[in-house]
Amino acid sequence: MQDNASPAAAGQVGYVAIEQPFGLQPPKVHCPICGQQQFVEQDDEYLETPCEHLAFVFGGEEDEFVYASDDFAERFARFDAELDARFPDDEARASEAYEDASSFYRDLFAQRLQDLGYGASLLALRITYGGLAEGNPVWFSDVYGFDYALIREDDAQ
Repeated sequence: MQDNASPAAAGQVGYVAIEQPFGLQPPKVHCPICGQQQFVEQDDEYLETPCEHLAFVFGGEEDEFVYASDDFAERFARFDAELDARFPDDEARASEAYEDASSFYRDLFAQRLQDLGYGASLLALRITYGGLAEGNPVWFSDVYGFDYALIREDDAQ
Protein backbone atom coordinates (compact mmCIF):
# COMPACT_ATOMS: atom_id res chain seq x y z
CA MET A 1 0.00 0.00 0.00
CA GLN A 2 1.39 3.38 -1.00
CA ASP A 3 1.46 6.22 1.53
CA ASN A 4 -0.05 9.36 -0.02
CA ALA A 5 -0.32 11.33 3.21
CA SER A 6 1.77 14.24 1.95
CA PRO A 7 1.44 14.52 -1.83
CA ALA A 8 2.45 18.20 -1.89
CA ALA A 9 5.96 17.41 -0.64
CA ALA A 10 6.35 14.21 -2.65
CA GLY A 11 8.58 14.23 -5.70
CA GLN A 12 11.18 16.60 -6.98
CA VAL A 13 10.69 20.27 -7.60
CA GLY A 14 9.93 21.01 -11.24
CA TYR A 15 12.89 23.04 -12.48
CA VAL A 16 13.03 24.27 -16.06
CA ALA A 17 15.99 26.18 -17.51
CA ILE A 18 15.30 28.46 -20.48
CA GLU A 19 18.03 30.34 -22.34
CA GLN A 20 17.10 33.26 -24.52
CA PRO A 21 19.19 34.30 -27.51
CA PHE A 22 21.72 37.00 -26.67
CA GLY A 23 20.37 40.54 -26.86
CA LEU A 24 16.67 39.82 -26.34
CA GLN A 25 14.91 41.58 -23.49
CA PRO A 26 13.89 39.37 -20.56
CA PRO A 27 10.43 37.91 -21.15
CA LYS A 28 7.28 39.19 -19.52
CA VAL A 29 6.67 36.25 -17.22
CA HIS A 30 3.07 35.21 -16.64
CA CYS A 31 1.79 32.73 -14.08
CA PRO A 32 1.24 29.33 -15.73
CA ILE A 33 -1.75 28.81 -13.42
CA CYS A 34 -3.79 32.02 -13.67
CA GLY A 35 -2.02 33.90 -16.49
CA GLN A 36 -1.25 37.08 -14.53
CA GLN A 37 1.89 38.99 -15.54
CA GLN A 38 4.28 39.07 -12.58
CA PHE A 39 6.04 42.39 -13.18
CA VAL A 40 4.74 45.35 -15.15
CA GLU A 41 7.02 48.01 -16.62
CA GLN A 42 5.81 51.54 -16.02
CA ASP A 43 7.90 54.71 -16.51
CA ASP A 44 11.19 52.75 -16.63
CA GLU A 45 10.30 50.94 -13.37
CA TYR A 46 9.21 47.37 -12.75
CA LEU A 47 6.20 47.13 -10.48
CA GLU A 48 5.60 43.88 -8.64
CA THR A 49 2.23 42.42 -9.55
CA PRO A 50 2.50 38.95 -8.01
CA CYS A 51 -0.43 36.60 -8.13
CA GLU A 52 -1.22 34.31 -5.22
CA HIS A 53 0.61 31.40 -6.92
CA LEU A 54 4.00 33.15 -7.08
CA ALA A 55 6.25 31.83 -4.31
CA PHE A 56 9.41 33.79 -5.12
CA VAL A 57 11.48 35.61 -7.71
CA PHE A 58 15.26 35.41 -7.62
CA GLY A 59 16.74 38.33 -9.57
CA GLY A 60 19.93 37.38 -11.37
CA GLU A 61 21.12 40.96 -11.74
CA GLU A 62 20.55 41.61 -8.04
CA ASP A 63 21.79 38.10 -7.06
CA GLU A 64 19.09 37.82 -4.40
CA PHE A 65 15.42 37.13 -3.91
CA VAL A 66 13.54 40.22 -5.08
CA TYR A 67 10.11 38.84 -4.18
CA ALA A 68 9.05 36.31 -1.55
CA SER A 69 5.54 35.24 -0.62
CA ASP A 70 4.79 34.96 3.09
CA ASP A 71 5.04 31.16 2.84
CA PHE A 72 8.40 31.31 1.06
CA ALA A 73 9.72 33.87 3.58
CA GLU A 74 8.74 31.57 6.47
CA ARG A 75 10.38 28.56 4.82
CA PHE A 76 13.52 30.60 4.11
CA ALA A 77 13.66 31.82 7.74
CA ARG A 78 13.52 28.19 8.95
CA PHE A 79 16.25 27.27 6.44
CA ASP A 80 18.43 30.15 7.72
CA ALA A 81 17.82 29.12 11.35
CA GLU A 82 18.89 25.56 10.55
CA LEU A 83 22.05 26.88 8.87
CA ASP A 84 22.78 29.07 11.91
CA ALA A 85 22.43 26.01 14.17
CA ARG A 86 24.74 23.91 11.95
CA PHE A 87 27.27 26.71 11.43
CA PRO A 88 27.14 28.77 14.65
CA ASP A 89 30.20 31.02 14.25
CA ASP A 90 32.16 33.01 11.68
CA GLU A 91 34.78 30.29 11.30
CA ALA A 92 32.13 27.68 10.47
CA ARG A 93 30.45 30.08 8.02
CA ALA A 94 33.77 30.61 6.24
CA SER A 95 33.95 26.91 5.41
CA GLU A 96 33.32 25.17 2.12
CA ALA A 97 30.66 23.07 3.87
CA TYR A 98 28.68 26.23 4.67
CA GLU A 99 29.02 27.45 1.09
CA ASP A 100 27.73 24.10 -0.18
CA ALA A 101 24.82 24.06 2.28
CA SER A 102 23.70 27.65 1.72
CA SER A 103 24.27 28.35 -1.97
CA PHE A 104 21.33 28.86 -4.31
CA TYR A 105 23.53 29.01 -7.40
CA ARG A 106 22.40 27.52 -10.69
CA ASP A 107 23.01 23.82 -10.22
CA LEU A 108 21.94 23.82 -6.57
CA PHE A 109 18.74 25.84 -6.90
CA ALA A 110 16.34 22.89 -7.25
CA GLN A 111 17.97 21.09 -4.31
CA ARG A 112 17.70 24.18 -2.10
CA LEU A 113 14.01 24.49 -2.93
CA GLN A 114 13.58 20.90 -1.80
CA ASP A 115 15.56 21.75 1.35
CA LEU A 116 12.95 24.47 1.95
CA GLY A 117 10.27 21.77 1.89
CA TYR A 118 8.96 22.18 -1.64
CA GLY A 119 8.21 19.17 -3.79
CA ALA A 120 6.62 18.36 -7.12
CA SER A 121 3.92 21.02 -6.67
CA LEU A 122 6.51 23.80 -7.21
CA LEU A 123 7.52 24.83 -10.72
CA ALA A 124 10.67 26.94 -10.90
CA LEU A 125 11.46 28.66 -14.21
CA ARG A 126 15.07 29.80 -14.62
CA ILE A 127 15.26 32.27 -17.48
CA THR A 128 18.75 33.22 -18.65
CA TYR A 129 19.19 36.29 -20.84
CA GLY A 130 22.14 38.36 -21.98
CA GLY A 131 23.01 41.72 -23.38
CA LEU A 132 25.68 44.37 -23.42
CA ALA A 133 26.66 46.49 -20.42
CA GLU A 134 29.31 49.12 -21.02
CA GLY A 135 30.29 47.29 -24.21
CA ASN A 136 30.78 43.93 -22.52
CA PRO A 137 28.50 40.89 -22.70
CA VAL A 138 26.66 40.07 -19.47
CA TRP A 139 24.33 37.19 -18.64
CA PHE A 140 21.75 36.96 -15.87
CA SER A 141 19.38 34.24 -14.73
CA ASP A 142 16.10 35.06 -13.02
CA VAL A 143 14.17 32.28 -11.30
CA TYR A 144 10.40 32.41 -10.82
CA GLY A 145 8.77 29.87 -8.50
CA PHE A 146 5.07 29.00 -8.90
CA ASP A 147 3.33 26.92 -6.24
CA TYR A 148 0.74 24.59 -7.75
CA ALA A 149 -0.33 23.60 -4.23
CA LEU A 150 -2.11 26.96 -4.10
CA ILE A 151 -4.50 26.22 -6.96
CA ARG A 152 -8.09 26.95 -6.03
CA GLU A 153 -11.09 25.37 -7.67
CA ASP A 154 -11.80 28.50 -9.74
CA ASP A 155 -8.17 28.46 -11.05
CA ALA A 156 -8.71 24.98 -12.51
CA GLN A 157 -11.68 26.05 -14.64
